Amino acid sequence: MKQDWRDTEEFDSRTKAIRILSLYDTLSRGNVVNKQQAAINFSVSEKAIQRDINDLRAYLDDQSLNGEGCNISINYNRAKKGYEMIRGSTWLTQEEVLAIAKILLESRAFSKSELNQLLNKTIAQCLPDSRKNVTENIRNELHHYLPVAHSQPLINKIWDISMAIRERRLLEITYLKPGAATTTCRVLEPCGLIFSEYYFYLIAYIKGLGYEFPATYRLDRIKSYLISNQHFHIPETERFEEGEFRKRVQFMRAGKLVKITFRFWGPSIDAVLDRLPTAKVIGMEENKAIIEAKVFGDGIKMWLLSQAEFLEVLMPDDFRKEMRETMLRMLNNYKFE
Repeated sequence: MKQDWRDTEEFDSRTKAIRILSLYDTLSRGNVVNKQQAAINFSVSEKAIQRDINDLRAYLDDQSLNGEGCNISINYNRAKKGYEMIRGSTWLTQEEVLAIAKILLESRAFSKSELNQLLNKTIAQCLPDSRKNVTENIRNELHHYLPVAHSQPLINKIWDISMAIRERRLLEITYLKPGAATTTCRVLEPCGLIFSEYYFYLIAYIKGLGYEFPATYRLDRIKSYLISNQHFHIPETERFEEGEFRKRVQFMRAGKLVKITFRFWGPSIDAVLDRLPTAKVIGMEENKAIIEAKVFGDGIKMWLLSQAEFLEVLMPDDFRKEMRETMLRMLNNYKFE
């Protein structure tokens, strides 16, 4: 039976589409397309491959003119004897990828499998010739990588809870507090997600308890969660701002906002100002800086105590007294027999 010419035309069209997509995929992965080899692989002429490449070039030019492209072009590389995709600024440089990889490794936040997944995808964003350099630079650190103790997968949980925050949906969680044997249930109005000191934290208001200050929940201690279809509303005057919260909280221990004043004479005033973004030097006394800062909760006390004998809290009076009592209890741990 004679084949319908329309069937042949449709087959040829589909074959060409698959061929062009395959070429685009090869180029987008950073590989070189050799016209002669491609012609052999697809059983077509070199002219057909050249037309395909020209079609891809025209498509990328149109995308760029429409404001949808990212300065991507396909150029012939004489040294490599083939065509390659030049992404311009859309490729990450090997220096940028290495910096990101170092941060991921130092964070210790992800399980080994999730870290490998993140690193592999990040390294794939730089030029193929650079990928080996980055991999070699982090090989030893990756081999000795030790995640924090919980070793739980977090990526999907981070995304789900971020969507609940964005859409302002109530979140019901079961949470295991430090030292507790059983979980507790909470219905929350989630308002922020922060990474600090190896862990991700959910910042949320407990439903029905007002908006004086938020509570913090370590993500890995959230054993189960349910995102409700019910939305919540926080008054604009009480709107939570992650950036401001981050400036004022230490060790993710939330609480009331307080203004403290302390005297500091340690080796690096810059380290203090970096650690406490709201801090400012308001005076100097005998080469000792007088520093003022607005901070949340008990976390600041932990940091102040870490400065040993190079710091003295001045105000408020009740906080100064609390610091003194804490240090006396600490001293009692070291009393001579």
